[in-house]
Amino acid sequence: MQLQIPALAWHTTGDGVWQRTFHLRGQGIRVRVEADPGGLQFSFRTGTEEELLRDLLTATFRNGAQVGAMALVGHPALRTLRRHHQGTILLAGPPFETLVLAVLAQARPVATVRQVFPRLAAECGGLTPRRLSALPLPRLAQLVRPLGVVKASRLHATASILSRRGVTIFDRLIADSDSQALNYLLPSLPGVGTHTAAIVMAIVNDDPDTVPVDQHLMRVAYRLGLTDHDGGYTKPGRRRVAADLLAYGPDLARVHPLIQQVAHDTCTVQTPDCRRCFLVESCRHAARTASGNSS
Repeated sequence: MQLQIPALAWHTTGDGVWQRTFHLRGQGIRVRVEADPGGLQFSFRTGTEEELLRDLLTATFRNGAQVGAMALVGHPALRTLRRHHQGTILLAGPPFETLVLAVLAQARPVATVRQVFPRLAAECGGLTPRRLSALPLPRLAQLVRPLGVVKASRLHATASILSRRGVTIFDRLIADSDSQALNYLLPSLPGVGTHTAAIVMAIVNDDPDTVPVDQHLMRVAYRLGLTDHDGGYTKPGRRRVAADLLAYGPDLARVHPLIQQVAHDTCTVQTPDCRRCFLVESCRHAARTASGNSS
């Protein structure tokens, strides 16, 4: 069984093993996970926090649900996506940690986020609103500098707001699946726009009615033939694309990162590398391009 984890808090050692450090009640615990024929194998050393860590891992891995088991039907490209990523596990994550990761990742390379995040989490002893707001702003700016110093002030302000409202308010809304309240709360936080809010809703709240639509997702979805729009990155255009994608079923919301990954890997703005794309056989744009070249 192949193991791929599109989650910024984890990193690979290069031999099929993924790992990260969880901070539980002040204790940093490194967790390694790899796949073998019997399923996922976890290794870690802990004492009194073992039960808490196991519960956290169960929630994070959603019981090992894989893309290959998802109902991605209704279009050849979706079936190809499911087959290509059949061993991929789309992780959940702690609410506030996921929010921080989403802000850090705004317009920044994945590799840089993976470098910055562990240092930030270790400095705080685990990311919570209270701990992040207690971190001196100059130190926070130093830690996130590779991703843009302006993000330090936004994260600090967000953490302070959530701390003043009660440390548990964010977690409670997630636990209650209160999408309406979250849709109101998230965009009101500094540095959290509608797209970042949608990412948090889709990943943490597992909201089947939310697709984070950006220019990359719009481009790939249109070229594949999953949607039709006028090409403008407008609010009506984003709503149209989201509605078209969700018409293929709720699992589409969960696999949106895999579609965006195609945008970065091969389906670029100016010169898409169709010959190297695994979706070429089910892509409307590739078919049109091939037809034009042969005429």
